[in-house]
Amino acid sequence: MCGICAALCMFINGYDAAVFNNLQGLDSFMLYMGLDKDAPKDQNMIGAVTSSYLAASIASGITVSPLISHYLGRRATIFAGCLLVAVASIVQTFSTNIGAFIAGRVILGIGQGIALPAGPVFMSEICSPEVRGRMLSFWQMMYSVGALVTSFTAYGCKLNEGLGLWQWKTVTLLQAAIPVICCATIFTCPESPRWLISKGKFDQAKRALERTREEDQVVEEFEGIKASIEWEKENSSNSLKELWVDKSIRRRMILGLIMNFGQQLTGQSMMTSYSTKVYQKIFNDDATVLLINALNFTFGILFTLTCTFFSDKLGRTKMLIGCAFGQAAMLLIAATVYLGTPTLPDGAKSFAIGVALVLVLFLFTFFYKPGWGATTWIYTSEIFPMRVRGTAVAICTNTQSVGGLVMGQAFPSMFTTMGFYSFYVWMGVNLLLVVLIFLFYPETKGVPLEEMDPRKNINRR
Repeated sequence: MCGICAALCMFINGYDAAVFNNLQGLDSFMLYMGLDKDAPKDQNMIGAVTSSYLAASIASGITVSPLISHYLGRRATIFAGCLLVAVASIVQTFSTNIGAFIAGRVILGIGQGIALPAGPVFMSEICSPEVRGRMLSFWQMMYSVGALVTSFTAYGCKLNEGLGLWQWKTVTLLQAAIPVICCATIFTCPESPRWLISKGKFDQAKRALERTREEDQVVEEFEGIKASIEWEKENSSNSLKELWVDKSIRRRMILGLIMNFGQQLTGQSMMTSYSTKVYQKIFNDDATVLLINALNFTFGILFTLTCTFFSDKLGRTKMLIGCAFGQAAMLLIAATVYLGTPTLPDGAKSFAIGVALVLVLFLFTFFYKPGWGATTWIYTSEIFPMRVRGTAVAICTNTQSVGGLVMGQAFPSMFTTMGFYSFYVWMGVNLLLVVLIFLFYPETKGVPLEEMDPRKNINRR
C-alpha cells in the first residue's frame, strides 16, 4: 500500500508524458493554440512545449528535490512536488495562449522534478531486499497506467466534438486529480526508516519498520541500518563533493548517468511524447491514432508486469541486455517495413501494413517496459549508499529529463526530415547500450541497501 501510494508520482509522470502527445491529435487544442502539426515553422514551438517542462524538471530535480529530501524527508518531498503539479494542471487548463500553457508546463516540470526522485528512494528504503525489485516494478507500471488514462480520456473527448474547448481542457484538468490524492495519502505511510535513523529518530524508525516488516525482522534490520549509518557519518563528509571525489561513488554516478540518459535514447521518448506524429505517418484518421496510443499504454501495463515476475529471478543486467536487443530488433523491423512498402496517394499506408507496423511498435513497448523502463529505476535506486542516495538518485534520474529534453527538442524536426530512417539511429543506440551494460554494470539483485558501500563487493562483478 505504501509503495503504490508513492508510485502515484509515476502515475502523474506517465499521465503528463502522454498529455501533449495526445493533445496534438485534438484539433480543438491545435487551433486554440495556433499550431499546425504539419507546418515546419511550428515544429520548434511544439518541441518547446515539451522542452520547457523537461528543463524545469531538471533544474528542480537537481537543486530543490535533494534538499527537501535530506532535511524534511521523503514524504514531504513527494507532497511538495504533487502539490505543484496540481496547481500547474489548473494553470494549463485555463491558459489563454501557448505562452500561458508553456508557463503551466514549467510549473508542472518543477513539481515533477521535486517529487519523482523521492519516489523510488522512498520505495527502496521501505522494502526488504527480497521484494525490492518486484515492488519497484510497480513504479514503472504506474507510468503506463497514467499514460493509459490520458490516452483513453483524449480518445473519448475526440469522439465527442460537442465538448468544444473542453475537449482538450478535460484532459489537462483531470491531471490534477491524482496529485491531490497523493498529497492526501502520503502522510498515512510511514517515513523511510533509514531517513529517520539518519536524523536520530530511533523510536519512529522502529515503528516504521514494524509497519512494513514481519515482527522477527525488525530488531535485526534496525540494528543493521543504524550501524551502517553511524559508520557513514564517521567515515564520510556527506557533501556533494563526495559524489565525485570518492572513486567508487564517482563510478556509480557515471554508470547511473549513462543508464538514465540512455533510457531516453532507446526510442521510448518517441513512443511516449511523439507517437501521435509517428502514427499520423501511417494513418490519416486522428481518432484511430488516439485509440492506438490508448491500446499501447494498456498493453504497457501488462508488459511491465514481466519485470515484477522476473527482476528478482533473472537479475537487473540480464533484463537490461535482453530488452535492449529486443528494442533494437523491433526498430529495425519497423523502419524496414515502412520504408520498403508502398505509400497510398493520401500519404498513409494500407490497412494491413499499418496493422503490422502497430504490432511491431507494440512489441517495442513489450521489451522496453520491463527492461529500460522499470529496471533502470530499480538499478538506480539500489547502487548508492545511504549517505548520498537521495542526492545521487535525484541527479541520475533527472538525467532522464536531460535526455528527454534533447529528444523533445530534436525529434519533431528530426522526424520531419528523416522520417523512419531515424529509427535506425535509435537501433544503434540500443546495441551500444548492450555493450556498455555487459562490460561495466555489476549485478545488484538481492544485495541489501546497507551493503551498497564503496568497500563492499558492488565495485566488481
